[in-house]
Amino acid sequence: MANFNNDVGLSPDFGISIERNPKTITVSFGDGMEQRLTEGLNQNPRKIALNFKNITEAQSDTLINFLNLRITNGDSFDFTPPNDTVGKFIIDGNYKKTINFANLADVSVTFREVFEP
Repeated sequence: MANFNNDVGLSPDFGISIERNPKTITVSFGDGMEQRLTEGLNQNPRKIALNFKNITEAQSDTLINFLNLRITNGDSFDFTPPNDTVGKFIIDGNYKKTINFANLADVSVTFREVFEP
């Protein structure tokens, strides 16, 4: 299993966005009462938006190569966000590399938590 923290060796810049998406079903009754039920075993996956600013071209190449390989083989990977717990993630949507200065780049990417055996 690939591990982002070990394989890439970069820490994202602060300003990290961690979004939770609880899976619940709400049943509304005619008398104004309602009941909320959780759906499934893993009801609260995380979506984490990360930015890596002013990293070297070599570091950005390592990061992009890691992301490209996960897209190619469809595998999830382990990731431990700062001040949070480890989880299995996949790349959610697009990721972007911007070259602002010679030999310095910014990379932005969003990870989505998945639950696998």
